[in-house]
Amino acid sequence: MKKISAQINPSICDALETRFCELNDVNWAIERDGGKSPTFIRGFFDDETSAISEYSKLRSAIGGLPESFSLEDLDDLAWQNEYKKYLTSWNFKGLHWVPVWMKPDYSAPRGDKVFYFDAGLAFGTGDHPTTRMCAMAMIDYLKRCPDPKSASVIDAGCGSGILALSAKLLGFEKIYGFDRDEEAIRASNENAKLNSIPAGEVEFELAGVEKALKNRKADLMLANIQADILCIYAGNLISAMNPGGALVLSGILCGENKKVEQHFSKLAKGRLADIKPNFMENWSSLELNFI
Repeated sequence: MKKISAQINPSICDALETRFCELNDVNWAIERDGGKSPTFIRGFFDDETSAISEYSKLRSAIGGLPESFSLEDLDDLAWQNEYKKYLTSWNFKGLHWVPVWMKPDYSAPRGDKVFYFDAGLAFGTGDHPTTRMCAMAMIDYLKRCPDPKSASVIDAGCGSGILALSAKLLGFEKIYGFDRDEEAIRASNENAKLNSIPAGEVEFELAGVEKALKNRKADLMLANIQADILCIYAGNLISAMNPGGALVLSGILCGENKKVEQHFSKLAKGRLADIKPNFMENWSSLELNFI
């Protein structure tokens, strides 16, 4: 395993994060500490040739990346420790999301629920703002859901299955997650095992939006996908919503929020009770509540 690193100007972090999200690229990570220390981009690749080639492509796509970089060999243990640096635990209203390697030392208050996860190589690390906003919206939806056992939940672009499996822990039973990435489906099923959720109790399928939502309806849909893809499939997402349901759109940069809201409002005209935007760091979400 090769690690390629370069110190960068924090001003290009948004552009880098947008590209990684758009390409579903899990090989790169940004290491920053709120301005307290230098900001770095780190890439992890199988060999030196791949690392240098991918960095060159990134420099061509994103202005401001330095020409100079460093390369470092990582053994399996070093790689695991690097991977863990970019994940942390968090909680919201009685549900805790905890990286699996923290399990031996993690203690939650009595009565709280804990979801353990390992993203593997799938896009979906559990503590990203886009995932957090979806999870928070799901917990808030639970308060006004008369019967979680009969409510249908769809996790669109499920990544490592964190949202779909969290829905199971919260008491939902009709849960379906889909993604176009084979690794995502594998990671989702592995995370189900980590949380002792029997196979099949949460359905995961390798599929794109059109195939996945054909003949399916949701009371709650969580779509943590980049903004342009959300807009392309807006009609499919809206058509799959039951009356009285909630569609949560995430993966939207703050500057794109209004554009996405206007697009969905136009297509869902006459069906919406309201639209609620939420913001966290550089990211945002929209909650569309249907009549």
